[in-house]
Amino acid sequence: MEKTRLISIKELETLTKDDLKGKIIVFPTDTVYGVGCLYGDSIGVEKIYQMKKRDYGKPLPVLCDSIETVLSIAMINENHMKYTKHWPGALTMILKSYDKNIFNGSVACRIPNSEIALSVLKKFGPLFTTSVNYSGEKELNSVDEILETFGNQINFIVTDIPVLTKTPSTIINCLGDEMIIVRQGDIILHI
Repeated sequence: MEKTRLISIKELETLTKDDLKGKIIVFPTDTVYGVGCLYGDSIGVEKIYQMKKRDYGKPLPVLCDSIETVLSIAMINENHMKYTKHWPGALTMILKSYDKNIFNGSVACRIPNSEIALSVLKKFGPLFTTSVNYSGEKELNSVDEILETFGNQINFIVTDIPVLTKTPSTIINCLGDEMIIVRQGDIILHI
């Protein structure tokens, strides 16, 4: 594999979606660093699962830049629309996907509250994204740590300095009529 390219948001602007096909990119979100690939890119998805040693039964969440983007890939019913007030922010919603072939017809979506992450998402569209770590281990939250652990498994790392909460997002399951809290994170929700 080619050497990891350290890149600023400004340099990222010179890339196209084609530059990211079959590749993975690491960038900071508002919570932790994320590793991502283009939405629907099966080669990129496979690389993320391999890199993280992630269980294939565990779907990858999707980061989006806007509610309009979320609604282009998933359905939000009226009962769950009230939770979108937490976007952008540390809330992940598991929703029904329009693509029945992706993770049994469901998709976990989030809009991060991070200028850096939103720049990446506006440039490349929705990205399958998850934390940078071996599955089940602590998240890595510095470019040096990430390079030391994952070496040349990553194609691009965004080097702009982030502000991270280092607390994972709250996850809610919105597949049924009632919302179920899967993981309590930065945003405290009460049913």
